[in-house]
Amino acid sequence: MNSDAMNGDARLEGLAKRLGHRAADRLDVEATARKVVERLREQPVRRIAWVQQAWLRIAAALVIMVGGAVAIRQNVVRSGGAHPAHLVADDLTDLSTDELRDVLTKFDELISTDLWSG
Repeated sequence: MNSDAMNGDARLEGLAKRLGHRAADRLDVEATARKVVERLREQPVRRIAWVQQAWLRIAAALVIMVGGAVAIRQNVVRSGGAHPAHLVADDLTDLSTDELRDVLTKFDELISTDLWSG
């Protein structure tokens, strides 16, 4: 115990002795201190709930704004590219029937060897 607490205990006991010897005998400083500490631990700490809710809403709004900005940026980068998407169908329309059959035959061979080798 620190000296302030000891001085407070001694002062309290002195006051009790002045009130009467029986009162001093009934006074249990340690038990009283334990009860006060227990009560303080049982009582919940009051927090301002609306402040926490406001910060949570602000954080959620920031997450939505940043996520939206990233999504918009990705769409702008993709659509604003220098060349449009290349489709295989554009190349296949220029092939003759025999050339198309050769491409499909080679494609089938490629697929069948990949399936058996993997």
